[in-house]
Amino acid sequence: MASSAVSELVLFIASLIIASIVAGGLYMVTQDISNGINVRGRDFAYNLRVNFEIINDPENIPVSGGAYLFYVKNIGEVPFVFDNTSVVVFIDGNMIPPANLTFTNLDNSGSNQLYPYDVGEIQVNTTLSSGYHKITVVIQTGKRKSLIFKVG
Repeated sequence: MASSAVSELVLFIASLIIASIVAGGLYMVTQDISNGINVRGRDFAYNLRVNFEIINDPENIPVSGGAYLFYVKNIGEVPFVFDNTSVVVFIDGNMIPPANLTFTNLDNSGSNQLYPYDVGEIQVNTTLSSGYHKITVVIQTGKRKSLIFKVG
């Protein structure tokens, strides 16, 4: 009798230990999922507040010193970095090398940030044939805008 009570007690304690291990594992998984949802939610909220537009007249792209000038306006609620290390420019699907790009904040001279309502200028040093082309500007958050424009 005593041996069966001892074996039942050992089984009961073992089942409690296994149940607590399973509960701890589920708690850790739940916390990990919850933290992931919080981080993704914050990133998503930030990305909703970041926005910009290319504001050129697509039929009349200015040229200065052989460089095409494109104007970008921050229409979002937060600033974003506006330089050749964080903005990528494609024309007709071809990436323009950072050395061929010059970024200028027209509203806050000397700043590499484009603040809300600021207008920035991108000088693109490249040769384009006459006709229609497509420029795509991608900022550090992955947000992209495109404009189909006409050259000569």
